Amino acid sequence: MKKYLILSIALFTLTPFTEPEVTWVAIGDSITYLNDHPDETGKRVTKGYLTGVTERLPNLRYINQGHNGWTSGSIADSIERIGLIKADVYSVFLGTNDWWQGRPLGTIGDYKNAAGNSTVYGSFRIIVNKIRQLNPKAKIVLITPLQRNDFVYIADANNNAHGSYRRKNGQSLEEFANTVIAIGKYENVPVVDLYNEPLLRIDNLVKYKRLKDITGKYVNYTYPASIGKPFNPRTDDYPYPIASINYTYDGLHPSDKGNAVIAKKVAESFKRLGLAPRWDKFINLRKYMEPFWKADTITDESVQIIKNGKLATGKLLFNAANILSIRAADQSKNFIKGKDWSYVNGKISIPQGSSIPYLKIEDLVFSKTKPGLSMKGKKPGTYVLFNENGFFSAHQILVTYIPQKNGKWAGPRPVYAGGNLAVTTRKLSAKKAMNIIFYGNSIETGYNSSGLENIPPYMPIWPQLVTYNLRKAYGSSINYINSSVPGVMAKWGLDSAAKRVTADHPDLAIIGFGMNDGASNVPPAQYAMEIKGIIDIVKADKPEAEFILIAPMLPNPDAVQAGNQAQYKAELLKLIGPGVVVADMTGVHAELLRHKTYQDMTGNNINHPNDYLARWYAQLISGILIKQPGDKQQRHY
Repeated sequence: MKKYLILSIALFTLTPFTEPEVTWVAIGDSITYLNDHPDETGKRVTKGYLTGVTERLPNLRYINQGHNGWTSGSIADSIERIGLIKADVYSVFLGTNDWWQGRPLGTIGDYKNAAGNSTVYGSFRIIVNKIRQLNPKAKIVLITPLQRNDFVYIADANNNAHGSYRRKNGQSLEEFANTVIAIGKYENVPVVDLYNEPLLRIDNLVKYKRLKDITGKYVNYTYPASIGKPFNPRTDDYPYPIASINYTYDGLHPSDKGNAVIAKKVAESFKRLGLAPRWDKFINLRKYMEPFWKADTITDESVQIIKNGKLATGKLLFNAANILSIRAADQSKNFIKGKDWSYVNGKISIPQGSSIPYLKIEDLVFSKTKPGLSMKGKKPGTYVLFNENGFFSAHQILVTYIPQKNGKWAGPRPVYAGGNLAVTTRKLSAKKAMNIIFYGNSIETGYNSSGLENIPPYMPIWPQLVTYNLRKAYGSSINYINSSVPGVMAKWGLDSAAKRVTADHPDLAIIGFGMNDGASNVPPAQYAMEIKGIIDIVKADKPEAEFILIAPMLPNPDAVQAGNQAQYKAELLKLIGPGVVVADMTGVHAELLRHKTYQDMTGNNINHPNDYLARWYAQLISGILIKQPGDKQQRHY
């Protein structure tokens, strides 16, 4: 058995094409700052523009350098003290406070000649110089201030200011926007022009301002009728009730609706700079992460058509009410109903002459070796179809369909672990910085995911999908670490934990050994002891660390690697307690195999998931960590 493990390790030497993480430093004022401080908006904002951008471009990780009330001069003056780091892209979103504080604009000559911090032009030069010092190759995007209506601070109405309809210190806010545009033109860097964005015009910022008329009766004044109407912050109600919110919630700061506009424009600018991930042209990660067990539409379920005699068929997880599309796994071709496929009695069938690829059932297990396409089978004298280099994805199809209403998932579902993983879920909810480490074998490394194999649709490996989902739900302060190594077992994980895990001081460790242990028939009790040993080593370094233990997917039962993998789940369940939960991929895969073939869900036909099964990993673990409406603080013990 060990000989075949060594063989598999040697074969698992794919070039790592995981999607590189793009670091984005967002320099700005309160509009940027509030992305991570929604409590300071009176809970009127749930999603800032930084989060919105990273939802559109999940390969970005933002670092929030927003400073409440600061001007470009404040940033420039503190440029060596605020902790700017080297990044791939920087955005600079400043100017509205410069206008209100009456800072002199200066001239483009102040920028060209680096004339110092006495003008806005000079301040921007200091900021840009620092960025280029940190990373001469960094992308830079400038963002103009948006128009503003009368501002009234929600926490203190005495803090208020008139809108940009009136000049301040003899200068218009439009002149500050034009300054940013002029700097962008001079530097040949893109500018996101929010000042001239039609949706963010001053008359769109709030629906009305609620003020007293001359009789003392409250009236909802729309812009421009609201201009000049008196407001007494000591005695009057706050003038922007919830119903008045439109693109801002207080006349100045963007609402969720306004932040969505900003996020869309910034993301489009980033895409034009080439910062979009490879998968962006092929897949929608939001749809890919909709849990299969409750989605109204099943997106890109993989199916392997297998020909048995004269019939060539494949089966879906749920019976389909309506099949929306069938396409090649690399999305290079859409297959035509009637010509390429039909759906009859719960099965996809292909007629003679169809362009849909298929495998013959006799090609799955055979008696003579096939160079490059076989590995020894479990039954003596047999071989199993095997390949690591995109062979199986080239034969699989992706089916998007609406399931029948009576179709229900009978397998394991994730339970939100607010009880067991109390420390982790509190930190996530509070948007605190977290180190999350993935530690396992080739499955956790992401082998046979299209992104790792560098073939369309370039789906990220499942640990990255989990990370993107967490950042979408909780913010970008999650540090992703993957210390997995292909071909290893839990004993290696135990021996290497001090070096490969505790060195990163994880808050949460997601541990996924077991596939290779089962292939070597490591006794379940020994396997559990080694997993427990990893936990103990990590907790000795960081007592508050918490853990998700993955009961592994199942191997192909016809392959030599099929051992006692299924027995490990029971041992892992015994380790559940405060700070420890189990993600039951063993149970998930077993239920899937009741409805689908092993070849529907594999990347190598031996022991690796394809993109579809990898999504189950990501969705299962996301469900443990992301609270959905109706979820309770359940304990797993």
